[in-house]
Amino acid sequence: MIMDNPLDLLLNPHGIVFFGANNAVTTMGTTQLLDIICSGFPKDHLFPVHPVLDQVLGLKAYKSVNDISASETIDFAFIVVSAKHVPGILDDCGKRGVKRAVVVSAGFREMGNTDLNDQLLAVTKKHGIRFLGPNCIGFYNRNVSWVKPEDREKCRINTTWIPIFLKNGGTSIASQSGTFACHIFITCEKMGMGINKTVSVGNEASIDLVDCLEYFEQDPDTRVIGLYIEEIKRGRKFMEVVSRIVKKKPVVAMYIGGTEAGARAGKSHTGAMAGNDKVFDAMAKQVGIIRAINMEELLDYCHALDTCPLPHGDRLCILTNAGGPGANMSDAADRVGLKVPEFSQEFQDKLREKLGIPTAQVRNIVDLTFDLDLEKMYRTIPRTILRSDEIDGMLVYGIYGINIFEILQDLAPNVKVPLEEFKGIQVPLLEHLAKLPRVMNKPVILVNLGGRDDTAAAFLQDRGFPVYEMPHRAVKAFWALNEYRKILSRIEAREKSAG
Repeated sequence: MIMDNPLDLLLNPHGIVFFGANNAVTTMGTTQLLDIICSGFPKDHLFPVHPVLDQVLGLKAYKSVNDISASETIDFAFIVVSAKHVPGILDDCGKRGVKRAVVVSAGFREMGNTDLNDQLLAVTKKHGIRFLGPNCIGFYNRNVSWVKPEDREKCRINTTWIPIFLKNGGTSIASQSGTFACHIFITCEKMGMGINKTVSVGNEASIDLVDCLEYFEQDPDTRVIGLYIEEIKRGRKFMEVVSRIVKKKPVVAMYIGGTEAGARAGKSHTGAMAGNDKVFDAMAKQVGIIRAINMEELLDYCHALDTCPLPHGDRLCILTNAGGPGANMSDAADRVGLKVPEFSQEFQDKLREKLGIPTAQVRNIVDLTFDLDLEKMYRTIPRTILRSDEIDGMLVYGIYGINIFEILQDLAPNVKVPLEEFKGIQVPLLEHLAKLPRVMNKPVILVNLGGRDDTAAAFLQDRGFPVYEMPHRAVKAFWALNEYRKILSRIEAREKSAG
């Protein structure tokens, strides 16, 4: 249990009373209740309230929270109804002993409805209710604390609108946008990225980003923290907490609102009062936040930081079997301040000897140029490179699965394509490659244009190996790893100087 944090009980409820679902899956509340059911949350811990229906999605429905037996544990209310009804519902819930809630309903601060917002705050303060929202989407929790570890795969909680249940991961995200707390599941699934928790804070009338940060700081299942920010309410506290967290967990943030157009959008979205982009940038650098400019970067950085060991420096090797992608990565690395150093003559000679090709390109880029010997690409050359003290990490292009051969087989059914023979050779080599970053304690990131649709990419992703669809994304992911290394180095230097 994470003491003194309102999110602990909220993310791990034992009993949920649900307002705003019926039997029409086209309504938002119904979809959200269905997602909770499909998460594996025990049905006998779910209590839908509906003024007319006797059953909602196969569950017994109640006319009021007061009709639910006093012997049932209900510690959490989920509300998706017209805003004007929310204070009254929360008053009834408070009398029933409910202490946590999610208010999905919109129509409060973001619409300038201050009277209704005041009523909401008054009733929740009276009953000691802490809540997410209003104007939010809820949360996703991959590891429910009270569930036995062996049952956690079957019991998660997804209160959002997106019915995707991701593999477990170490990234947790707090977002002032409901979309970025759940629509990202679609992209995460495609890139094989695991998520631990997402929290949509909405208007932050009760629980804000600082509360989320403090919770994630203590959460043993969270290794990397991602933030989507439109405003920071408790600026000084935010900086204090982040400065403490980054000593042990990286924080990646995407900030919207620093431009004039972004500020207008944020104010109409959550009622946020945005600040200046340059001020946020300076603050991020001061406290050690890794800043992402867009959602692609936010997810890519978090994924790399969750799955890769940190580099010991900024020197990259680029291993490829195609010239163009190798050159693209080399150029992109230089643009973001990473080094692609030319190898010493001694190490070049060693690589040529391993390759058995006197004319091989091994200065760095290391270019195998359509060498069909998988042993070299997957094992011999990567191990040799990672053992070298001339590099701190590696980007790899050119590892693909059997998809091309499957297409050839379909196009030419009379020609025997040795699919099983290829898999028999490739799979053990992929197993070996997947373990190399941890064994060698150096990050290795793969580029595969097919993404998760490619069998080799999916195989590696399922083993916690980061695979990106485009060369520039792999380079920026390595940049994030190196950026966090530099943050930790600066913190260590400051503490030594102070002590």
